[in-house]
Amino acid sequence: MMGILAGLSIVVVLYSLIIVQQILLGLIVAVVPWLLYLVVRFILTLERIATALERLATARARESESYERGTETEGGVENE
Repeated sequence: MMGILAGLSIVVVLYSLIIVQQILLGLIVAVVPWLLYLVVRFILTLERIATALERLATARARESESYERGTETEGGVENE
């Protein structure tokens, strides 16, 4: 995917430089797909981080619940 995008960017910049003779137009057209790609990667990475944090919070909550159940005495009052 990145190879195709890089090749396309080079072709666009060379076309804009040689044929159209406007380098800024080529840079804008070549940079926009890279920015979109980076935004999508950023969003997917944030989603993976959020999912991992949810799993970690759930595991810690279960661990704390099992620990609290293990420290209670028969009458429900903790030893001092």
